[in-house]
Amino acid sequence: MKRSRLLLSITIIFFWASEYCHMPYFTPYLQTLGFAASLIGFLTGIYGFTQMVVRIPLGIVTDVTGGYKKTILMGTVFTTLSSFGLIFATHFITIFICRMLAGIAASSWLAFTILYAAYYEADESVQAVTNVNAFNSAGKLLAFILGLTTATLWGYKIPLVCSFLTGIAAIFCAVQLKPITLKREPFQFRHVLAVFSNPAVLCASFFAIIMQAFLQGTVFSFTSTVAKELGASAFEIGLNTVLFTLVQILSAGFIGKKVLKWLKPYQAVTIGFLLMGLSCLFVAYGDHMMFLYAAQIIGGVSNLMANSVLMSLIIRFVPQENQSTAMGLFQALYGIGMTIGPVMTGQIASVSTYSMAYLVMGIMTLVTAALAPVMLRKMN
Repeated sequence: MKRSRLLLSITIIFFWASEYCHMPYFTPYLQTLGFAASLIGFLTGIYGFTQMVVRIPLGIVTDVTGGYKKTILMGTVFTTLSSFGLIFATHFITIFICRMLAGIAASSWLAFTILYAAYYEADESVQAVTNVNAFNSAGKLLAFILGLTTATLWGYKIPLVCSFLTGIAAIFCAVQLKPITLKREPFQFRHVLAVFSNPAVLCASFFAIIMQAFLQGTVFSFTSTVAKELGASAFEIGLNTVLFTLVQILSAGFIGKKVLKWLKPYQAVTIGFLLMGLSCLFVAYGDHMMFLYAAQIIGGVSNLMANSVLMSLIIRFVPQENQSTAMGLFQALYGIGMTIGPVMTGQIASVSTYSMAYLVMGIMTLVTAALAPVMLRKMN
């Protein structure tokens, strides 16, 4: 079992490295190809939209067939094909198809999560999810380091080559995964309805929507713009991005084994969203890069705490044979937050300032923190 965990952990690292190596440089790369801003926005957004569409049916199919390894292998193959195609693509349609393949690949994350949790005992679900999120972050950290290094030395296209090579490594690891048989029953539509009406799934999804709005509207988008306005160098902007994932990797063991075992789910989610609000306020009122560094560190810890608990609710309160369907619904719904977060921050900043945008985002997360004890208190 330990070997299976290790092999899947390595697969996760290479998989997310393949998805993210070129991500920070995708927009400027498209600019060098001569695409207008409107088309660049469309090609960027199709990645998240594809996930919203694919995740629920993929989750249902994975539950029905029990093909967790097959879904993981599909994801590694699709992310590799996507990056390989983007290396040579210059036309809109080709890039569009490649971005859809990347979105489908990202949708396979639900199978990674369920299979990894299956390697743990039922009462270790929080620890399992904390670990799987840490390996997710490790993959993104590897991606940022590879992307930053190669883009600086050789230009925006080379991170695509890194995505392709890490994708090949992910396929190699995924092929060697040991299939595991999880409890499942013949497909019945009432099982899908039960998932869609499950209070734990709906509550977790609500908080995940706000959390993703925070992440995509601040951490992974406009915080770098704010840093640039403060006069940060390219290295400082890169360091600011890396801090978010680095702190998650370093704190995962302590948070998973100590903090989340000591706190009740609603308490952990409450603290997580309070810290998200605090990180937004640091950016809104900070006038030095140290405030942004602090915001990224706080944001990383808060995201790890809240996300680990929310994902563990799916595993704990949904029967094993329906967990991929539930995780698909959960991840499809939080795609709403991935979409509205950057739009909201950008619109507020365009009519006011980035400080006002971050203040609004901070208030939203603080209000969400107040809702956690009300909505999650009974889910212990």
